[in-house]
Amino acid sequence: MKTIFDGKVRVLDISMGWAGPLAGQMFAEMGAEVIKVEDTHHFDWWRGSLSMAPPEMRPIERAAVFNTVNRGKRGVTLDLASARGIEILKRLVNVSDILVENFSPGVIDRLGLGYESVSAINPRLIMISMPSFGNDGPECNMRGYGNTIEAMAGVTGLTGYHDGGGQRYTLSNALGDPVGGLHGVFALMVAMRERERTGRGQLIELAQVEALIPFVADAILEYQFTGKAPAARGNRHRAHAPHGIYRCAGDDNWIALACDTDDQWRSLAGVLGMERIAADPRFAGASARKVNEDALDAELSRAIAQLNADDCLARIRDAGVLAAPVNPAPAVMADPQIQSREYFVAIDRAVVGTHLYPGAVARIPDNPLRADVPAPMLGEHNRQVFAEMLGMTDGEIAELERIGVIGSSPRQYRSAS
Repeated sequence: MKTIFDGKVRVLDISMGWAGPLAGQMFAEMGAEVIKVEDTHHFDWWRGSLSMAPPEMRPIERAAVFNTVNRGKRGVTLDLASARGIEILKRLVNVSDILVENFSPGVIDRLGLGYESVSAINPRLIMISMPSFGNDGPECNMRGYGNTIEAMAGVTGLTGYHDGGGQRYTLSNALGDPVGGLHGVFALMVAMRERERTGRGQLIELAQVEALIPFVADAILEYQFTGKAPAARGNRHRAHAPHGIYRCAGDDNWIALACDTDDQWRSLAGVLGMERIAADPRFAGASARKVNEDALDAELSRAIAQLNADDCLARIRDAGVLAAPVNPAPAVMADPQIQSREYFVAIDRAVVGTHLYPGAVARIPDNPLRADVPAPMLGEHNRQVFAEMLGMTDGEIAELERIGVIGSSPRQYRSAS
């Protein structure tokens, strides 16, 4: 099977968490050779903690998030607190095309792996640095995580119910990470195209907070035009009504729906047996419905609460109104549309067994993406990578293991034994 890169691009992924590893994962899906570098002490924190289970259960190999976002990579370990570990990493830099890092501020320079250093080793190297807030400015040294990036980007400031008394909510645990990762892939592809022209690599700096700010562009524009900070709207739309989440009959069955036009509203009211409500002057036009949205939602909620979710959705969709079920995770996996496209892929991985994972999103028949290769175990490919890429002998690799520069189990376990 011929892939986009067909193994002709090598990515050195020394990042952790989600944003950087996602960029590496997507390159692996496109057929790049991606080397995931960890330390047996400071391994990727998305593996979780050793305290989650006894050693014999190998807890750091059981994290679903790590096992998902590191698929298709080869895993090695290096002690980057040692001169020998840094020296070996620099040798890998010399034979790589891309370096991905998202360390805390200042770490990469203290390791002697800043762009000036690595580009001196390999002028064709493209390096992407993914700080939370940027490499300069008054807050450049601040560490960041998903919810703090959301807050600074303005997402949290818009998240809350319209009548929630000012309470704000975190939209997700890490929305900035996948957005940053996707922007990172785009930037890396552009840099690779530029390298074809110039023959030289370059440094890409991608502040995750800046990648997320466009999500609230409408609120920023609204403020510039009106001078007022937009209020939280909850599930509501700025102009359209009805627009929201409504509960159906049963324990916990919900649907989302949206009416963009008067015709859609009248069609919705008709299939729900609400013709009298549709004729009410309070709801006859778009502006009137918006003014009287509380009353409108109350009427809709009463009507929808009497209906089975599947029946309600069928009626609404047949009427040409936008609607979808609010699916919990099991329903997403069982959704007939998702199943018919075979989106989820079964992957067998050591320790955890066979599970379904999200597949590749883009469909490229001539160069299909691959999302069915398991994430690496800690240090799983040490011998393979160091022998193939750096020409190390079995004796050299064994000595690195003996002195703790590389390994395939957490250093704490080795110390305890």
